[in-house]
Amino acid sequence: MTDEQGDSFVREHYSHRPDIVDLFLRLPIPIVKADLFRYLVLVAKGGIYADIDVSCEQPISTWVPQELVGSTSLIIGLEFDFEFRGEGVEVASQFTNWVIASKPGNKHLSRVIDNAVAIIYDTAKKHNVDLEQLNLWMFKDVVNIAGPKTMTIGILESLSEDLKRLVDDRMISSTKEPRLVGDVLIMPNNAFAAMQAGFPTDRGPVLVTHHYAGTWKESADAAKAEKQKMEGQ
Repeated sequence: MTDEQGDSFVREHYSHRPDIVDLFLRLPIPIVKADLFRYLVLVAKGGIYADIDVSCEQPISTWVPQELVGSTSLIIGLEFDFEFRGEGVEVASQFTNWVIASKPGNKHLSRVIDNAVAIIYDTAKKHNVDLEQLNLWMFKDVVNIAGPKTMTIGILESLSEDLKRLVDDRMISSTKEPRLVGDVLIMPNNAFAAMQAGFPTDRGPVLVTHHYAGTWKESADAAKAEKQKMEGQ
């Protein structure tokens, strides 16, 4: 899909959310638009999203245990599986956003979109710039804008509201097989992020391989260098 087609998709499917359309059309940071776009497509249409540098290793039909198919609205995999670090501390574990499967209209991904949109607008306001003037160095980190950390936090917030209890590392860490939390199926880190996890032998099969061909890291590194330079002045 070209950039123009992506813009047209957002105009068509999010006309009821002018805040999203305006932000998406004016945002000048490609990696942030790419992160946001995957959630927008999945909420609008449902289906399976995978980065272009991801290869499938097992038939998708085998990913979800049969007894959980009817109860699952969202499939995500752990990238980092860390233990609980204490009350009031930001969640340590992190879901990967290079593979996501979702039913259309998913409320958890809708929360992710709302959070990301708020972060972007708030950052523009903080730096007193228009959306077109935003730069990566103005943000904490690319993963904290619309990336996997923001996705993780948004999903856990939404689940916490649904289940009327706090959902944090205590409910998602040490996952060794597909785990259903509410209507979200959490895959062990070997499923979508085996390389990151060190290819554990006790956490199920490798379902996809991420080949880490993305060029966004260059932009992120440049932004960090620029931020350090600005802070040093």
